[in-house]
Amino acid sequence: MTLCDDMQYVHFLSPTEGGRVHDKKMADEYALHLPAGSVLRQDLGLQGHAPAGVLVEMPHKKPPKRELTFAQQLYNHLLSPLRVVIEHAHSGIKRLRIVGDTLRLRGEWARDTVMVVACGLHNLRVRSPHRAYRVRPLANSAN
Repeated sequence: MTLCDDMQYVHFLSPTEGGRVHDKKMADEYALHLPAGSVLRQDLGLQGHAPAGVLVEMPHKKPPKRELTFAQQLYNHLLSPLRVVIEHAHSGIKRLRIVGDTLRLRGEWARDTVMVVACGLHNLRVRSPHRAYRVRPLANSAN
């Protein structure tokens, strides 16, 4: 579980867990205390996780054998470009092949160390003044 900002900088990385551990359980186990009024964009794996004082933005899931309403589809469509920042951060971390491929090292320490190094290199790349692509502020932001 990672927590990043709009500039793709990773601020929090939980210890690695097996694939069978549900995201919501991990979020409850590693409870973060976010500043009041902050916005948390999360995916459907964290459904039901709502920290106090935080605005949670989560896409609507299609109900079984029914369709989403027009308002729900519009909300998902407007939320999509905001959530893509998180996916770009994940792909930036997985640029190290050792993270994306099957890791055969034994022990949690080795897996955690590999992930910490990958996140550190990603953060270095994101903060680099020589970064090829710059994140521009959203057009709808009020300044």
